Amino acid sequence: MANSSPALSQQQALAETINAIHTAAFARCLAKLVKTYVSSDCCLVLSYQASGAAVYLYDDLTDKRELLFSQYLNGLYAQDPFYRALRHGLTDGVYSLNNVLKKTGGSEPEYAAGFYQATGWQQEVGIVITLDSGQGLTLFLGRLTNVPFSTVEQTALRQLLPVLSALCRQHWPKGTAILAQAPVAFINRPSSTAMLTLIEQALATFGQSRLTTREQQVAALLVQGQDNAAIAKLLGIGEGTVKNHRKHLYAKLALDRQGALFAHFLNHLITYDDSAPSTHCSAPSSTSNL
Repeated sequence: MANSSPALSQQQALAETINAIHTAAFARCLAKLVKTYVSSDCCLVLSYQASGAAVYLYDDLTDKRELLFSQYLNGLYAQDPFYRALRHGLTDGVYSLNNVLKKTGGSEPEYAAGFYQATGWQQEVGIVITLDSGQGLTLFLGRLTNVPFSTVEQTALRQLLPVLSALCRQHWPKGTAILAQAPVAFINRPSSTAMLTLIEQALATFGQSRLTTREQQVAALLVQGQDNAAIAKLLGIGEGTVKNHRKHLYAKLALDRQGALFAHFLNHLITYDDSAPSTHCSAPSSTSNL
């Protein structure tokens, strides 16, 4: 009977994760499931897009959490060995930091000395899952003490990997959102939900008075950081067609580059009146994949 408790906990965590598919609680439940198999002090779930920035999905960090939002997600992720390895074709699996460094052909002294040590993490293991969209989903487990993740623990995670992969593909059939999920600390704040809703509405109405429906869709995806190839795939059109739509929408909005388009969107967002009646057609938004 003594051995039934861990198994029961794992089954309960799996049931909770299945029930959380297509809800905002999924990433949290996924992390909880993993931690019933291997203990860790902290967990972080990120999505690495084919192009664009790292996207925050979940964390349960308790120490120096501000570094994640002020440094890592603001660009330091580009130096992360896991990010670099994914860019070089890292396949699904369970990897220690040393494993990843070997695959990228060396160390990252600036990253290790500047950020990694600052977080207090002394041991780390990453679970890499490739979604059907080609995005790389990485679930990081960290320890604040120098206790390595043993071979037995890493084997347990590898055995769990097919289940995690299946769950993630069910929850994110078209890939994860381009917009970050609200951190757990803020998820129950009305302002957080209201902000995301306002952004979605602003994306859907951006340029609607001057652009065609397709041009509006392209514009909405451009301000979310998508490149021509990604937009073509999302809309089911050719890259050449996307380029033509970009040229036309820039001309109609009197803009000359993507940075100006984003500034234009920020002004639209600031002045958007969500109480006004809308007659728009919905523009593609990354949040529709949740």
